[in-house]
Amino acid sequence: MLKEFANRIVELAAPTTVEVDGSVYSNHQLVHIQDRKPMPKCIELTGLDSVCKMVRNEAEHVGQQIFIQVKDYRNIAVFTSLDSDEDRLYLYRCAADTPAVTTDRFMDYERAVIELRSLYIPNDETDYLLQLLGSISNESRVTSSDNGVTQQVEARSGIALNSMVTVKPRVTLQPFRTFVEVAQPASEFLLRINERGEIGFYQADGGVWKLEATRNVAAYFEGELEDLINAGTVVVIR
Repeated sequence: MLKEFANRIVELAAPTTVEVDGSVYSNHQLVHIQDRKPMPKCIELTGLDSVCKMVRNEAEHVGQQIFIQVKDYRNIAVFTSLDSDEDRLYLYRCAADTPAVTTDRFMDYERAVIELRSLYIPNDETDYLLQLLGSISNESRVTSSDNGVTQQVEARSGIALNSMVTVKPRVTLQPFRTFVEVAQPASEFLLRINERGEIGFYQADGGVWKLEATRNVAAYFEGELEDLINAGTVVVIR
C-alpha cells in the first residue's frame, strides 16, 4: 500500500502537457542545463611589458579576438571577444605598483625632501623646491605674507638670519603615478608653506594628468602590438 502511494506521488509530480486552442502548455518549467565550461583563472601581472609578451605568446592559441582595456592610469584588463555561448575569457589583469605620493596636505621637511628626491622625476622645479626647503629647514620660526597670487616666507634663525623668500604660487612636477614603461605626465601643483615650515603640494590641474596617463598607456600598447592590431587580432580600448 505504501509503495503504491509513493508511486502515485511520483506520477503526479511528473511533468505533463495540455493542448489548449492549438497551444501546448506544461505544468512544469523546463530549463536547459548546460555543462559548465572550464574557465582559466585570470592571471595577475605587474607590468605593461609582461602584458605584451603574454598577448603575443597566446594570441594564436586563444582563437578569439583579444581586447586590451586601459581602464585608467594604473589598471589594465585583458579579455577575449564573446564566443558562441556568449562567454568571454578574462585572461589577465595588470595594476601599476605606484608609490604613495603625498599631495593635497602638508608634510614636514624631512618627508618633503625624501619624496622630492625619490618619487619625482628631477627637473628645474624639484631643484627649486629643494633649495627652498634648504632655506627654511631648521629654522625656529617661519612667518609668511600672502596676497592670493604670491606668497612670501620669512625664515628666521636666531638673530643671524632674517630673510624674505618669494615662493612660486605654482610648480610643475612629474611624480611617479602610472606605469614606469610610459612617460609620467607633468601637472601643476599649488605650492603652500604654513607657519610651521611644512610644505604642501596641492593638485591644480583638475585631474587632467589621469587622462594623459591613460592615453600614454594605450599608446604604449598600440606601438608594441601594432602588427597584431593591424591584423585585427588585438583591439586596444580605453
